[in-house]
Amino acid sequence: MRYRTILGVVLTLLFFSTAARAAEMVYPNPDIAPAEVIAIQLNGLQYNDTPDTDAGIRQTWAFAHPRNRAMTGPLPRFATMLKGPGYDMMLNHASHQIVPANSGDGWRQFDVFMEAGNGKVLQFAWIVEKVTEGRYKDCWMTVAVSAPRPAGQGS
Repeated sequence: MRYRTILGVVLTLLFFSTAARAAEMVYPNPDIAPAEVIAIQLNGLQYNDTPDTDAGIRQTWAFAHPRNRAMTGPLPRFATMLKGPGYDMMLNHASHQIVPANSGDGWRQFDVFMEAGNGKVLQFAWIVEKVTEGRYKDCWMTVAVSAPRPAGQGS
């Protein structure tokens, strides 16, 4: 019985600390590793409306590579894209897993498995690249996210 109480307290603290981390805006800096960039973006999308509406979309935009921003921006257009068919399941998704897939000089690709709110599991190829000049020099930022592919059924 005592074990269950302790486990319950730990899980409650973990839940609230995860939600709190999702509420804190993080900005690119050279100390953030490639997989961490994706985790920051995914946590934002998972808790999109915490602490306010579309905070997760803004967090994701913060780590969009300048080339990516040029293609998908400005921010209101990017938000419309994420809320549209194909990417809307990213918002408030149930869970995600990041798996290293491929890499080269200055870029990394990860397979992201995401369980959407409806229980479907989707796979995305998520590519980050190190910025070589300008304001974000030496920061890892997202250059591309593939269209989702079905990858099974979750819980």
